[in-house]
Amino acid sequence: MKIGLLQYPFYPEAEKTFQTLCQQVEKAENVDLLIAPELGLTGYESALELAFVRKALDTIQQKLASKNLPLLIGGADPETLTSAIWLITPDKIQKVAEKVNLFPGFDEEKGFKPGSLLPPFEIKDIPCGALVCFDLRFPELAKRLVCQGAQVLFILAAWPKERIKHFQSLVCARALENQVFAVGANALGLVQDIELGGQSIAFDPWGEKLLEAKSEGVFTFALDFKRLAFARRLFTTSRLVPPPFPQEKILPLDELLIRSKWQRQLGQKMVFTNGCFDILHSGHVNYLAKARAAGDFLVVGLNSDTSVKRIKGPLRPVNPEKMRAQVLASLSFVDYVTIFEEDTPEKLIKALKPDVLVKGADWPEEKIVGASFVKSYGGRVLRIPFEHQISTSQIIAKIKDEA
Repeated sequence: MKIGLLQYPFYPEAEKTFQTLCQQVEKAENVDLLIAPELGLTGYESALELAFVRKALDTIQQKLASKNLPLLIGGADPETLTSAIWLITPDKIQKVAEKVNLFPGFDEEKGFKPGSLLPPFEIKDIPCGALVCFDLRFPELAKRLVCQGAQVLFILAAWPKERIKHFQSLVCARALENQVFAVGANALGLVQDIELGGQSIAFDPWGEKLLEAKSEGVFTFALDFKRLAFARRLFTTSRLVPPPFPQEKILPLDELLIRSKWQRQLGQKMVFTNGCFDILHSGHVNYLAKARAAGDFLVVGLNSDTSVKRIKGPLRPVNPEKMRAQVLASLSFVDYVTIFEEDTPEKLIKALKPDVLVKGADWPEEKIVGASFVKSYGGRVLRIPFEHQISTSQIIAKIKDEA
């Protein structure tokens, strides 16, 4: 992948900053992706003006269409008041990152709110992750993106000159500790008497410097993914950092397939199990913890409400599917939850092709849905005994008896 990095000044007038961006885009040639710094659309002035930001996004998209180039650029999201990163292509504009940690005493004064860590995204079929400026100082954010499959980390910044050595050292550290490419795009210029440092920099997974930009201009360099593949042999990919919010783990099948593909590219093994999990109890918790220990990430297929009614009767489930999914996703050892409508998870298993299929030991292997399919491609079927003799039906019966 050939990258074109745009390094240019921020001005007190947002229009002048935007025109400088446009001029650099015009100069860019023979690259697969352009990248520009945090708030590169506007600078800090007018950053949260909705009309200006929308016009800037639309205008730059038109310019990119004529060159058939994607652009990764920082720009505020005035609707959420976050400092964001946008992936702009000729056919879509996608927000791919938000600034999670605001710089103390500065970003809040400018009107920004903290954002959320967004999942990886693809550029030219390569899974990538993005961080905004101050988030570079929080290694757990980079770790989470890499554990979800990111092979390249883009850090878009407006980093001050007096701490530019920190910026460059931290970009290198994120590359080395995660064994990925790390690319830091920084702005130039003055913001409230703070001089921005430029000195954009990029490293490969071995910490070898690919680029250091010392002036305004368009700088090109290439990412050799053979270097990534070899470096990853040294990286323990199973040391996962679970997402902080349960809703980030609840995914439709199409998105789950993308995430699991990225994680498997790291050599991670998927464990799959399924159930209704209507009233979560100690038996469920113990079972799921053991299932997760059988691989690198655990996917739980959850029967939908209509599916549970067909299986358990018209009075079930006690808890609706959204609540059941949230409770499951709150468990640290559950990595993903996906809801299915069928009576059995056969369709789900055939789509996911798990490395390990888990079911309770009370099920004979020949009756486990998907067992023969998983074994046909070398997967493993694991039957886990329940240590706690308890069930949702028993809990419901006890409640009725005591009512």
